[in-house]
Parts: sequence; structure tokens; C-alpha cells
Amino acid sequence: MERYIQKCQERHKQKVSHVFFMTVINSYLTLVSNLTRQSISQLRDMKCSIDNKCPRAATHLKTKAKKNALMEDRFAQIRTENRLLLEKMSHIMRTKGGIDCRNESVKYSHSLSKERRKRELARITKENQQILRRIQNAQPAYSHMKWEEEAMKSDKILENISEFKMRPGRKHRESPLDDDSIFGYMDYSIPE
Repeated sequence: MERYIQKCQERHKQKVSHVFFMTVINSYLTLVSNLTRQSISQLRDMKCSIDNKCPRAATHLKTKAKKNALMEDRFAQIRTENRLLLEKMSHIMRTKGGIDCRNESVKYSHSLSKERRKRELARITKENQQILRRIQNAQPAYSHMKWEEEAMKSDKILENISEFKMRPGRKHRESPLDDDSIFGYMDYSIPE
């Protein structure tokens, strides 16, 4: 501090123009005023130790690179399709012109094996009809009437050998398929 005061006094004596001194009565006040100016300039030039600036803008969110790439791909695909469509249209205009309503595929449609395939299809159809006729004319090997008679006999035997009697109101089944019991058997009641 003393050193600074000495320098200021020397400059004042030399009357250096680039140093600004206030004319005051007291030299101590001159020194304080110079220190105040110096501290103000230092405060102005000082950098803060805490970063209080707003955060950097995320450029990847502003540019939207993926969306732009997808749009560019889509535009490239549209350009390609448009070019192909234009080529097709120009080919039609150069060659045929007008409306294309002729079917030229008929003159190339005769196949070498067409007749053979027709004969094969007719043969298969004929065989299928013969098989169907045989199935419809065949007599069944099982008699459903005989099955029902055997079921009634079995029910009678079951009733005779059972320990518990049938529920009242239940009769012999007419057909095994007509029974409304859960398991396909007669329902018997257990005595209480």
C-alpha cells in the first residue's frame, strides 16, 4: 500500500497526463479515490467463479437431423417414382400413343401342355364323381337300431343289479343320445 502511495506521488510530481488525480485537500482521500476507481475497474473486468449464464442451446434439437434425413429420403423416393412414371408415360406416347386397350397377351397364351392339363383335370373330376357315387350307394355296416336295442338291454341289466333305485319319474331311455344326464348314464338317487 505504501508503495502504491509513493508511485502515485511520483507521478503527481512528474505530472503524467495519463493518470487522473482529483484535486483534493487531503492526499489520503486522493489515494482512496484512486483505489476506488481501480477496484471498480477490477470489479468490472473480473470474471465470475460461478457460471450464471443461460445454458447453451442444444443444436441437435433445433436442427432435427433425423426428421430431416427421413424427409430427404421420402423426397428422394418421390423423385424416383416420378421419374419412373414419366419414363413410362413417355414410352407409351412414343410407341403406342392413344389409349392402351388392346390385350396382346392372347397371341402368346397357347401353352404346349394346355391340352394335357385339361385331360388330367377331366380324369380327376370323373374319378371324384365315381368315388362320391360309391360312398352314397354304400350300405352302412353298423345298425343304429341294433345299438339302441343293446343300450336298452344294458340299462335293464344295470337297473337290476344296482344297489340304489332310479329317481322317481325316470324311465328307460329311448335312445342313448336322448339322455339329458351329465355323463350319459342314468342318474340315480342316493338314499338319505
